[in-house]
Amino acid sequence: MDLTARKQPSRAAHRPALAPAAKADGHRRYRCSYTPRDALGHLNPSDTGAAPSVQFCAANAEQALDLAQKVTGCPVIEATRIEG
Repeated sequence: MDLTARKQPSRAAHRPALAPAAKADGHRRYRCSYTPRDALGHLNPSDTGAAPSVQFCAANAEQALDLAQKVTGCPVIEATRIEG
């Protein structure tokens, strides 16, 4: 029995990673730390000092800060660019 002549089913191509596509249009990845609010809307900083964060692809840090403010509805502390 000859199994070498048997055709293998075609495999779906893997999707490209997000990072190269993001760099192609000039966008970079940023991690934005923010101060969360409690149920009454008051600022509720962490007792440990660790702030929660969200990540975005943006053209610059200012745009990332603006996106983080709109998404979280909380004051944003900083935007840190993620390399790689």
